[in-house]
Amino acid sequence: MSNELLQFLFFVVAVSAGWLAGYCYRPRSGKKDTDTSSSYYKGLNYLLSEQPDAAVMTVINDLPVNLETLPTHLALGNLLRSKGEVDGAIRVHQNLLSRPSLPREKLHQVHLELARDYISAGVLDRAERLLKDVVDESEVFRADALEHLQHIYQTEREWDHAIAVALRRLPPRSWLKKAPVAGPADRRVERALSHFYCEKAQLLLAEHNYKEAIAALQSARQFDRDNVRAYMLSANIALKQNKPELALDLLHTAIDRQAAFSSEMLPLFREAFARFGGRDAYLDALLGIAKNTESSAFIIEAAELMAAKDGSELTLQYLLDAARQRPTLGLLAKVLEQPVAGSGQTLELVQGVLLKLRAERPAYRCRQCGFSGQKLHWLCPSCEQWGTITPIRGTQGD
Repeated sequence: MSNELLQFLFFVVAVSAGWLAGYCYRPRSGKKDTDTSSSYYKGLNYLLSEQPDAAVMTVINDLPVNLETLPTHLALGNLLRSKGEVDGAIRVHQNLLSRPSLPREKLHQVHLELARDYISAGVLDRAERLLKDVVDESEVFRADALEHLQHIYQTEREWDHAIAVALRRLPPRSWLKKAPVAGPADRRVERALSHFYCEKAQLLLAEHNYKEAIAALQSARQFDRDNVRAYMLSANIALKQNKPELALDLLHTAIDRQAAFSSEMLPLFREAFARFGGRDAYLDALLGIAKNTESSAFIIEAAELMAAKDGSELTLQYLLDAARQRPTLGLLAKVLEQPVAGSGQTLELVQGVLLKLRAERPAYRCRQCGFSGQKLHWLCPSCEQWGTITPIRGTQGD
């Protein structure tokens, strides 16, 4: 059963309960009871006939607003928003706000739902004002309001505001006692917070403000010690400050924590060793990393250095051994590039096919929703989770 159908069935149940409550709530006066019943069926008919505007007017005009019928109004607003009828949802929720007889906490709930309407409509400034009011005044709905505020600031790329809101979503930390182990929800907030600091650091880097960028990245690593992006940005700053040894330490730590991203770190390794260590030290480092990671990028880089130093036959043997242990398209293509691997049209054809397959395959996939593509996104464009996209490894990877 589809989610939209479930929402509609839920709404029908809520409407039925609401109309029944409204019917019982009104004084018995014969004709009014008949009118109420008639309006009930008319409202449902409008919904079933895909006439949301008429359904909204029926509910607003004929269904009283009280504690018993409030769930019906809220259900209608949520259903309309889920179907893309945001204007109708806004009218339903604004109608509720015009009824000061509702308890304060229920009004806060309506404020939250109206803010969600405005977010769906792209009117983020109005949503922000409503959510701030809920955060300041409601303990019950504060957590939900903070989550939506964080989403707004993330969308608007207001990273300082996003950081401040994310910090409020986490339990307070005490330096006097060991912090409790974070649950899945807190870990998601911490991961997002870590990337917010990375985003802030990138802006500071563009302004050549290395001191504050370093501080931001230290915070990023504090909230997510496995955030490879924070280590790569820190290594980049170290190189800009002519500190290649520090850059290498950061990169080695990143590989120890997230070996899947080793290929993305290769350009930084290359630059660091160009300034520190020399060619032989670089080759030794490549061979060591290639042995302990699943990425073939370091194997291929090592093979290119070996070819210049030891000749093609030794290089081919190294590649063949690596390809037997870890067969990938990238390694197979590199084997076929070697001058002693063979010759003729067959090898050229095989190499061409392999290179074409390699160019067309996705390079990254989201662990959360399965989104895949050839570009690395730190924020998944599909499920909007931070730090869930990783390089594809194995026979279809590098």
